[in-house]
Formats: sequence, structure tokens, C-alpha cells
Amino acid sequence: MRTEEKDGSVSQTGEGHSVSRRAFLRYAGGAAAFFVTGCRTGGWLAGKPNLRFGAVSDIHVTTPESCAMFEKALRYFKSRDVDAVLVSGDLADWGIRSSLEYVKATWDRVFAGTGVVPLFCTGNHDFEGWRYSDMAIDMRAHGHSEDEALVKLGLPAEWERIFGEKYAPIRVRTVNGYDFISAEWDSFKKFPEWMAENGARFKGTKPFFYFQHPPAKGTTPDGDGWADKGAAFEALKGFPNAVSFTGHSHRPFNDERSIWQGEFTAFATPSLSYASLPAGHENSRDRKIGPNPPAMPAIPDRRDLRGGQGYVVSVYGERMVVERIDVEEDCVEGAPAWIVPLVGGERPFGLATRTAASVAPQFPDGATLRVDTRITDNRVGKWMVAMNCVFPAAIPPKNTRVFDYEIRAVPTDGSKPLVKKFLSPAYSRLAKYEPKTMRFWFDVAEVPQGVDYRLEVRACNCFGKASRPLVSGVWHSHPRSAAK
Repeated sequence: MRTEEKDGSVSQTGEGHSVSRRAFLRYAGGAAAFFVTGCRTGGWLAGKPNLRFGAVSDIHVTTPESCAMFEKALRYFKSRDVDAVLVSGDLADWGIRSSLEYVKATWDRVFAGTGVVPLFCTGNHDFEGWRYSDMAIDMRAHGHSEDEALVKLGLPAEWERIFGEKYAPIRVRTVNGYDFISAEWDSFKKFPEWMAENGARFKGTKPFFYFQHPPAKGTTPDGDGWADKGAAFEALKGFPNAVSFTGHSHRPFNDERSIWQGEFTAFATPSLSYASLPAGHENSRDRKIGPNPPAMPAIPDRRDLRGGQGYVVSVYGERMVVERIDVEEDCVEGAPAWIVPLVGGERPFGLATRTAASVAPQFPDGATLRVDTRITDNRVGKWMVAMNCVFPAAIPPKNTRVFDYEIRAVPTDGSKPLVKKFLSPAYSRLAKYEPKTMRFWFDVAEVPQGVDYRLEVRACNCFGKASRPLVSGVWHSHPRSAAK
């Protein structure tokens, strides 16, 4: 039953079941190894949960047509009998009024009259997308202008008009007796102060959920460029029963670091529109083009706004099951579910614990590294000679993925090697899209000059554990001046 509270928050109550303490202990003993071994979710989803909700982020709605992935996700969540759907920011790509209207219309097509609770918050695009250069060009091409920006029209008033929900910088909604706290894009810095005044009500063992757009600094490998400046961590560090869901980084759930446990539990919620690519890789869009542009063509990051992913979160009395759903791929389970204990102090998803326990991928028996050179164009069309490395794809342990490959040009005289990194080609997609043969290349002019060297290739998991290397024969490079 859905009720309106006096303070404007929404409550939804319902019956639920929890497993016994004895049953919990049976699986908790193996929880620390779960992320390595995996499991099928069916065994953990027995019985009706106390709470079930869908979680997505960064839906980046522009036109009515851009709502297709959002609607697909909502219909799947409806089929799973969710009590709520959480969207942790960037509802609108351009930050204009019509985009939020399309979000609401899509929601109503699926959930009107059901009592399912929308749990939305804003992100940077909802405030600023209209002035981002490439977004602004796209916005104007579709006949819109900055005069329609939500911040110019008055975002709180537009929010209340469109969603029929009171807007506040920090809000509490309650669903089935579980509290959800959200902070808006312009307000998350105030969250520690708010928790200092209001946090007493959330103390205890019962989980509560917090969502904002940027990741909490200290919980993510994405670096300070994506994360907040520490506000959420400061506010939540005294609440081991806190569970946060954030967006902004567009990190896919294939990265096992998308769940973090320390002082609290945090999830990087994948984007429903496209995955971002981590910097520092030759085939990542984020590898900046400079005086010596990279050779390897980049993996497309937006992929025509395909590639949506999300979570289905089922909360029982003593555990939480987080299913990783690939929305683009007809809402299949894209990776084994995370089983998160909610009682007894178990913290199986701590970064140090998982890093130590993780197992590196390995190349198949008899695998060899084939190396040659070829004349090609680099990413900006400039002529170059490429060092072309071809080898079989590495085999990861069961239910894990290869994160990236490292290629080193190692001089035989012991001098400093050249190191190149390449994302696994299906980094943000299902394992079935990984090619059987890897082909990576880079500019020959970058290898150590005037020395003998070997090429070494290693496959790495997301925690940095590397395989045994494949090693080439000896190559010799001539000094650049001699190669004119």
C-alpha cells in the first residue's frame, strides 16, 4: 500500500520474508569467495523480499525516441514486481524541460496507477547540459534552445509540475519501511551537515539507501574527476548500514569494483545510455590526442546511445541480492549477482580482500604472440608504421572478465620499457562479444630506440592481477635519425 507522509515523503508497505540466521550462515561462510566463483541468482532469490527495486543511472533523455532504453528497463522492472525504481541523476541530456516531460510520459506508460515509487535525483546534465558544447549543438539541431533550460525556468518548480513531487535539496522517501535519502546535484556538498542534524534516525542495523549523482570519493577507482570531494564519505562513514547508489562515471557492471565495501557499502550504478571508457588505454576515447596521437582506433563510447545496463536489488532480512542486468541484451543477467550480507558485520566486498583473493586470467596452453609491422594511418589520419601484436584472447577464471591487456617493449639491456595498455574490446559488453583473437597496435616510433627488445603481453583483471606473459622474439630498433 502506498501512502503520503505529512512531510511529503512517500511510504509503501508490504509483506516480506527473510531467511533464518542458520540459513544465512550457510552461505555467508563462502561469501568472501563469491566474486571469484559466482553463482546463479535463482538459489538466492527464494521467497518474497522485503523490498525490491530497479536501479539505473544516466538515462540522458533528449527526444521521445531516446526513451526507448528507459522504457525497456521500466517494463523489465515491472515484470520483476519492483516496489520502486531508482535513477541516480542525469535524467535529461540537455537539461531542458521537454526531456523531463518525456521521462514522466515514459514512466506513466509503464507504471501509471501501479503504486511503484519513482526515486529520481538530478545530475550535472540536468543543470548544465544545455551549455555543454557538443550537447548544445545537438540540442539546437533538434529545434531547442537554452531558453528551455530547467535552471532558467526554475528547476524546483518544473520538477514539481512535471513529477508531482515536492522538490528539496535533500529528501527522504520511504518504501516498504526502508528509507531512501537523495541529494541533488547542487546540494550533495551539504549532505554531511544534513546527516549531522538528522542522522540519528538512521542508526542501527536496518539498511538505508543513499543516492546522489557523483560517486563518493574513496569508493571508486575512477579518480577525483568523477567523484565528489568527500562529502558523501564523510556523511556515511559512521553508518555501516548505509548503502549508496551513484552514477556519473558510466562504469559498466563488468568491472567488479562497481561494488565497494568499507565503512559502508557503495555501488557504481551503470548508465542506461552508454558506458564511459577508463583513461590511460590506447583504445580508450579518453586517451587525449596530442603532438603524438595514439595509433590504435578507439572503442566507441556512446555506441548510438546503446549499451544500457542496470541492477535489480532484492532486500531480504539478512542479505541483499543485486542482479546485474544488461538491458540492451533483452534484460539478460550479464554477470553473476552480488550477494551482500546485511547482518553480522560480514564485509566480503572490501577492495583489499577481493584484490588479494582475485585470480589473474591466463592465456591458453600453446598460445603465441605474433608480431609484425604495417603501414597505416593513426587516429588523426597521419601516416605511420604500426607495431602489430596478434595473440589469442586470455581465459579468465569462471564468471570473471579480462579487464585490459598490457604490452611492454622491454629492452634487453635492462633500460626502461615502453608500456602500452589496451581495454578488452568488449569492456562494457557481454562476454560473448569478446573476440577470440586480439589485435592491438601502436606507433613503432615510440619503442626504445637503437636497442634490442622483446615484446611481452599480459592479460589483467580489474584488480590489476596479471597473467604470465606471452613473449616475442628479439627485435631491434634503429635510432629515429637513422630512419629518415
